Amino acid sequence: MAVCLFAGLLALPVQAAPSTATGTSTGRDVVGTWIARIDQRAAELEGMPRVQQTRVGYGSVLKKGDGGMVDVVAPGPVRPSDVPEGAAPAAGAAPTIVVTPPAEPLPQADPSATPGATGSATPGTVVEVLPPPPALTIQVRARTADRVGRLTTRLIELGFLSKEQWTESFDDTVETAVRAFQLSEGLMQDGKVGEVTRQALDRTPKEAAKLMRGATATMRAFQASVPDTVLLVNLPSQTVTYIERGKLNFTMRAVVGRPSRQTPLLQDRVTSVTINPTWTVPPTVLVEDKLPVLRKKGNTGIKDAVVYLDGVEVVPESINWWQVSPERIRIVQKPGDDNALGRFRFNLTNGDGIFLHGTNDPRLFERDLRAASSGCVRLADARMVAETLLRPAKLDSAAIERQLESGKTKTVALPNAVPVRFVYWTSTVETDGTVRVHPGIYDDVPTAPPAATPAPAAPAAAGTVS
Repeated sequence: MAVCLFAGLLALPVQAAPSTATGTSTGRDVVGTWIARIDQRAAELEGMPRVQQTRVGYGSVLKKGDGGMVDVVAPGPVRPSDVPEGAAPAAGAAPTIVVTPPAEPLPQADPSATPGATGSATPGTVVEVLPPPPALTIQVRARTADRVGRLTTRLIELGFLSKEQWTESFDDTVETAVRAFQLSEGLMQDGKVGEVTRQALDRTPKEAAKLMRGATATMRAFQASVPDTVLLVNLPSQTVTYIERGKLNFTMRAVVGRPSRQTPLLQDRVTSVTINPTWTVPPTVLVEDKLPVLRKKGNTGIKDAVVYLDGVEVVPESINWWQVSPERIRIVQKPGDDNALGRFRFNLTNGDGIFLHGTNDPRLFERDLRAASSGCVRLADARMVAETLLRPAKLDSAAIERQLESGKTKTVALPNAVPVRFVYWTSTVETDGTVRVHPGIYDDVPTAPPAATPAPAAPAAAGTVS
């Protein structure tokens, strides 16, 4: 699980790194500044006296309306005639029919009457239909009341509520306090206590300091080899940061690999940028996601997709996909706004099919937890990244716009490849010096490969991982 970096911002303004004696700064200076600030904050937390801290605890998302007392409908009082012997009464029972015999004896029945004949009630009999007994509505304590009570206690401990505002009902006041806490933690201010907010509420100063110390230890090992210009993909914070010539250029939200399809810790480089890319469904996604859809529905479920069988384009509905093995199938999505890669793909050199790209689903960037891809990294503002990296290639914003409008795929090589480093830092520093912590998003932390010279750039082909 991860706590997001730089709440509510897709990109942050430039932050200058400290100058060296020569008046210039390097990538090592930027990382060194982060290390110093995180260590300082960790020391402050380690020196704090121990105080009482209430934990909200694991559970479902808490939101306005939870907790307190809730209405429960119970069966109403039941008359004996409503329920057969040995049966339990139920709410909404059938109406009761009460038969009152006549006050005087009735004459004997006519012996000549047809045996078994039926008709209306015996003369003098009164038939009264009573309505079913009403159901009872009673109030009981909600199952979430305990957790809401612990939540408000924790918010009081943190100073976001007063003691007089303690409650077991998640009302407007509690929601406002939760939003204020989320703002202070750099989280999305939705007023709900999901897993990321819950972890931030429950985290002790000692636990936060431990995450910070772990991050600085990793940063120190990285610092000596950091390039002066580099794209940093931090998996726990799910962000991408660009350091250009020793100065922080931007940081933006990103979507990284889900736990079942982790993004690896690569050392690579961006060699080219593809505008209006196509998307080729990668083998894992094909086998696990798309082939079952093909077999069940006869189509891919992907807009503007072309399906190839043994290298020949086919009409999906005309094929019995149950008799086709995955390696014979290739699915390619055409360029456009619906393309899974968005409008930009940033091509790397690794052999794992991992690269950076845009997206056709920007809603994911509104989440605090964004480990949702199949391994590649989706960028919140891919166009801004493209304009930044393509500037040395003499491709300005107007030229990029013209290419986008053409709808045609074009790959532009970068004059100088941009290094990319995938890191796993559980703490980071914002431009104002605020230190954030980010619990790991993977149970098994990826292992960084040894430093090596990147492989030669591969030809820009269709995307393979999203």
